[in-house]
Amino acid sequence: MQFNSFHYFVFLLITFLLYYGVSQRFRQAVLLAASVFFISTLSLKLLIFTLAFVIINYFLGIWLHKNAESRHRVKIFWISVFLNIGILSFFKYINFFFENINFLTGYISSSLALPYLNLLIPVGISYYTFQALGYLIRINRKAEKAEPNFIYFANYMVFFPKFLAGPVERSNLFLPQARAGVSFNADQVSEGLRLFLWGMFKKVVIGDNLGAPVLLLYGNIENYTGISLMLVFVLQALHLYADFSGYTDMALGVARAFGLKLTPNFNRPFLARNVGEFWRRWHISLSSWCNDFIFSPFIVKYRKYGNRAAIAGIFLSFYVIGIWHGANWTFVMVGVLQGIAISYEFITKRKRLQIASKLSPFLVLHGSRLITFLFFCLTLVFFNSQNIGDAWYFLTHMFQDVQLQLKGNRLIFDSTGFLIAMLAFLFVLITEAMQENGVDVSSKFLRQPRLVRWAGYYVMIGFIFYYSGAGTAFVYLQF
Repeated sequence: MQFNSFHYFVFLLITFLLYYGVSQRFRQAVLLAASVFFISTLSLKLLIFTLAFVIINYFLGIWLHKNAESRHRVKIFWISVFLNIGILSFFKYINFFFENINFLTGYISSSLALPYLNLLIPVGISYYTFQALGYLIRINRKAEKAEPNFIYFANYMVFFPKFLAGPVERSNLFLPQARAGVSFNADQVSEGLRLFLWGMFKKVVIGDNLGAPVLLLYGNIENYTGISLMLVFVLQALHLYADFSGYTDMALGVARAFGLKLTPNFNRPFLARNVGEFWRRWHISLSSWCNDFIFSPFIVKYRKYGNRAAIAGIFLSFYVIGIWHGANWTFVMVGVLQGIAISYEFITKRKRLQIASKLSPFLVLHGSRLITFLFFCLTLVFFNSQNIGDAWYFLTHMFQDVQLQLKGNRLIFDSTGFLIAMLAFLFVLITEAMQENGVDVSSKFLRQPRLVRWAGYYVMIGFIFYYSGAGTAFVYLQF
């Protein structure tokens, strides 16, 4: 059941009416029932697996909390951690591990090859595994108590708006909201619906239209050179942002309509001036999770090593971010490249500031943003490629057989849709630039006459309906 489907709208309407139709005492139960139903529409096997995962972590949290002062606490904690990582590794990485073992043993004898397992990766497992780990780590640190109410905990883990592709929610942010209860608030509902519409506009009008050439090229990469590769080099970043941030806005919008605030995942990332800042603006829930639970504890533990510990912590964090996305060396390469870039920024910060002080502030600002954006595009070549060989082909053929014309390009088979998507993205970018400069765009829009506001809504809805149906699934569903 896709977020941009008619069935999802009906499901949302029924859930909304039930949620606010029952007393506050039963509203979290309604959300859990809705989440169970939502997951069941994806797969009954997935539902069984997910519920088992939630139950296991519910009792692990209680077990750990009850032994907070016991000498067995550390042992229980590491059992909990390895169990979660073991489940994730088995389903997501076991065949990747076998593939690499077989590659190495193939030099000795083909008879030593390990058989691949016929496994389907449970949808959303990377997200709710990290949520479980964060919850258990906080209990172990005595920063949080175990949640005794199973319904509240289950909603924290599998609340349906965030189930498919996050954000990676924090227990200390979500659970207090569940315990406090929610009253109907028309302003919150309106805010949620506007955010949902904005997210769907980005996903359908921009993401789907720009996703077509990106998916076509990476599916047949050796058929393209020159301008086609250059085009997709840039388009892939616009596509991924519109697709992923569109999904996130839709998820946050639905949650807001139900009176709940989820963790924001994006904060105008294409306006970042360096890679470090970019990761404080892009996939915020994941990068901040890795900062809080991997990088910070690592550098505290090994602080006696100074900058070497910081650099090692950076690479460890980005290795996790890379491999978190999938079992492929391309994702490892994404993490390595990000680690190199942020380590470089860390080591050369003073020198770069000295150089920047001698240049035009305008040039420094926009030049830094452009370099950061192009570096992100470079890493996306590995992110989107099926293997390292395809990524290498992309990078080595970008400047071969260059013909500087887009008309008739085989990738742009819908020139009108492409133009609309680019104009829509420009509109999004201008809006974000205004916000970056302190303009409250949302308040300005809401102060416009009703006719103007509803005209804006209907224009977005019109474009969404026109371009819906031919779109692709959300990119981040695969993670």
